[in-house]
Amino acid sequence: MQLDLFASLLDEEPTPPSAPTPQPPRREAPVPRPDTRRTASTPTPLLHATPHPMPAGGVANPSERAFSLGEAVANSWHKNHGGTRIEIPIGIVASLALIGQKDKDGPDLKSQILAQDDRELVEMYQQLWCAHWMHRPDLVERARILHEWANEDKHTRHELYMVRVITKTALDKGLFDLTGHADPYLRSQADVLSPTLTLMRSTGAMQGLGEFHTPPPVTDMMAWSTLADLSADIGDGGKALEPGQSILDPAAGTGGMIRSAAQNIRRRGLDPADFEWAMVDIDPIAAACAAVNAMVWGLGPRVTVACDDSLANRNAVEDAWQQARAAFEHRDRMLGQAKMIAAVRQTQQLLEQAVGAAA
Repeated sequence: MQLDLFASLLDEEPTPPSAPTPQPPRREAPVPRPDTRRTASTPTPLLHATPHPMPAGGVANPSERAFSLGEAVANSWHKNHGGTRIEIPIGIVASLALIGQKDKDGPDLKSQILAQDDRELVEMYQQLWCAHWMHRPDLVERARILHEWANEDKHTRHELYMVRVITKTALDKGLFDLTGHADPYLRSQADVLSPTLTLMRSTGAMQGLGEFHTPPPVTDMMAWSTLADLSADIGDGGKALEPGQSILDPAAGTGGMIRSAAQNIRRRGLDPADFEWAMVDIDPIAAACAAVNAMVWGLGPRVTVACDDSLANRNAVEDAWQQARAAFEHRDRMLGQAKMIAAVRQTQQLLEQAVGAAA
């Protein structure tokens, strides 16, 4: 069963083997953190780029909607005794966040998805990740913890039931209203994975990990302050905000600070895909969410996500870039083998047809 949700991916050719792999961000990358020396009396710096009109069509209070969605998913999981595998509900929300409808006047995706039986629903998630692996094997590999459950040989009846429950909950709470837009600015108005991850974990688990996600209004302010400072440095011989620069968050969580920076860049009439992005987090699920968000938010081809301790390993980003390069090379080998097998089968069919015609 092919749903309309795959149309935008299946219409595209996978990135060819000769395409450049992600480049490691430069060490001099500006880290999106506020300048603590700024005081209330400091004049507001002028922005370098001309403000760009943003598209209409977003939802009101997107961060509140995202929190409400995460709360509903967590409540549904625990109420129905989902168990300790929180990567399943988080992975379902992540999977659905990757879905976008190519034709806004096309069939209703929510109805299409929920019309499938339980096993078809799991297969849909498998196919979705396979389709994205063709284009971004590095990010899909980093997000493995969020989707490897779908590829397991067997699922219990209760697991299949929970997959349906969480899928319906996320869709009923309007996930597509937040992430289903064609325009990346509208898709990036909220981080739907941060509250889902936060609310799925107990308070004790969060404290044990030392994991505290910065609220969206704070990340917006911090990103604006940092990027505005960069633009203001022009008059002092500093470097203007311009494509090709690197932006790094060494304690990224699910990428909230990066989302705010990307949205700020868009508002200046620039494209985040023209910049280099790097995110590091020690928590595997948070790093996986950051990788998914990089695709949802349209950060472009030059994104590196590391699951590492940035304090203990100064080369965390470079190490992650090497892993990303290996993922692209593995994909290219798999595609090459698949094309060779297809060519052999086609040749066999032609020979059989020729033999049949001669007989």
